[in-house]
Formats: sequence, structure tokens, C-alpha cells
Amino acid sequence: MKLIHCSDIHLDAAMSALKDEKKAEERRNEILLTFVRMVRYAAKNDVKAILIVGDLFDSIRINPATLDIVEKCIIGNPSIDFYYTAGNHEKEAFLKALEDIPRNLKTFDRTRTYRYDEGITISCVSDPSELDLLPSDYNIVLYHGTIRPNAWAHKNIDYLALGHYHELREGSLGSRGRFCYSGCLEGRGFDECGEKGFVRLNIENGSLEPVFMQASKRTVHEIRVDVSEAEGTGDADSLISGEIGKRGIPADDLIKIVLTGVAKSEINTGFLLKKYEEDFYAVHIVDDTSIAGTEESGVEYDISLKGEFIRLVMEKDWTEDEKKAVIEMGTAALGGKSVL
Repeated sequence: MKLIHCSDIHLDAAMSALKDEKKAEERRNEILLTFVRMVRYAAKNDVKAILIVGDLFDSIRINPATLDIVEKCIIGNPSIDFYYTAGNHEKEAFLKALEDIPRNLKTFDRTRTYRYDEGITISCVSDPSELDLLPSDYNIVLYHGTIRPNAWAHKNIDYLALGHYHELREGSLGSRGRFCYSGCLEGRGFDECGEKGFVRLNIENGSLEPVFMQASKRTVHEIRVDVSEAEGTGDADSLISGEIGKRGIPADDLIKIVLTGVAKSEINTGFLLKKYEEDFYAVHIVDDTSIAGTEESGVEYDISLKGEFIRLVMEKDWTEDEKKAVIEMGTAALGGKSVL
């Protein structure tokens, strides 16, 4: 028996990380199309069921056009059972928006456990204490949220299909079972880096073979670049280019560039952002650099907001340790880092 485990698709998401509204709309459509492609893959590969473990939609406000496409995907594939449990984002909005629940859309409001002739069961509970599974069955359980694995162990679970976290996470449930967060289908922001997709499951003779399937239209890459040896923005640019070149990142993808190390002088991140936005679909730059000491860095002489801040601090009647602490916190805040 073949199944697909997916979660956190977040259809109709605002895509606020993309400042270009046209690109934001494009990404919303791409996420929807990735969902459609996943269903097509299931139909072509004799997948019996698709487990959607929460946050199919991004909020309780559902675009009717998006709903129509999702509903048509379900109704148009009657040989596939779609198991659905709500997440913390859309709550029950998806089911309430449907005029009629398709026969092959399986929910857990009345039935907690569905059983197949092969001895495979699919259940959903709000707490592991509610489970009453037969040890002779092959038991799959759906849950959206954070878990303590020990609480779910020794419950006769073979596979705990989870949603909530947006990257692939796996682990064991005692000696019998395993848990898995499938992650999202597409990275929506610059905090959702790496390959995204779904988990394909093949259950045969009481054993399960899970395979992660990359499905996203675009990938969000994180590039960390130590600019400690850079004499200025030009050197930093060369270091960034070299790091990107090593990775062979496609122009259609998104990049998060994180500058690290001890900066010798102010790095013009605005210039770097404009430059790399010409090369890639979307770019975000995080200045995570620090200043070892104003005496040797020379930043206090820069014509910049950071330089002005340091000059103001240096004029204060504080101890050197106090000045250093305030400068470190202030420059971190200017670079977009949390100081709490």
C-alpha cells in the first residue's frame, strides 16, 4: 500500500517576505500548483491515500478560487483517499467552506480510526492517551503540533505522521514506531531554507519504507559568508560570489545571505542586495557581523548610521566595558539581530 504524508502547505499565504506583490502572487500560485502536482503524482503512482496533516490553508480566510481547485483535485481522484486534520492556522475553515464533503475526503470529527483490509489503520487524536490501537495492526496516526516522543511511544503506533514544523524531522517511538514531520511543500519565507516536499510511504509485509520527495518549484538557500578578512564592500561581494559559485544555485531560486564575522568597516548591504536581486528570483541579506573594538575597526569614522551611533556612545562618560557592551548591542540591533 502506498501513501503520501504532507503538511503545512499554507495555501493563500500572504508571502510577506517578498516585497514585490507580483512575485508574492506568483508564489501563491506556485504553491497551489505544487499541491496539484503532488496529487497528480499520487494518481500516476497508484497511491492509495494522501495524509494532509494540518495547515492546508494559511488562515481562516480562504480564496474561493483556491478552494475550487483543491476540491476539484479531491473529487477528480476518487481512487485516492484524502485524510485531513486541521492545523492551527486554518482551524476548521476548510471543511466549513465546502458545501459538501467529498466522499473520499476523510475527516476525524466522528470517526477516529479508518481501517483497510490489509490490516492498516489511520487514526487521529488530540492526545496520545486517547489511542486504543491493536498491536496486530499496522497503525498510522495523524497529529498536528509539537510532541514529546516518550508520550507517544508504546501505543502500538508504527508511523506518527506529524505537521507543524516546516522542515523534515524524524525520530523513533520506542522500539516499534517512528515519527516524522514532513515539512512544507514550498519555502514561503527566508526562514524556510532547504529542500521541501512530501514523504512517500510504501507499506508492504508489515514494514514501511519512507522516502522524502523533493517537490518545490523553487528552493530557498542560506549562504553564510564570513567577511572578517574583507576590507570593504567589494571584498565582501567577492566572498559572496565565491560562496554562491560553489553551491551552483539556480537563478530561479531564492537566497538568504548572512554576513558573519568581525567587520573591518561598514558593509554596504543595500548595494549588495540590489546587485544580487538582478541575479536571483529573490534575495534577503542579514548583517550578522560584530565589531571587536572601535579603536582598531575605524567604524566610528564612517559616514553611516552605525558610525554615528558609535560616535555618540564614545562621547558618553561611561567605562570602556560599558561602551563596548552598548556598541555590541546597538550594532546588533542595527543589523537586524535580536538583542534580548
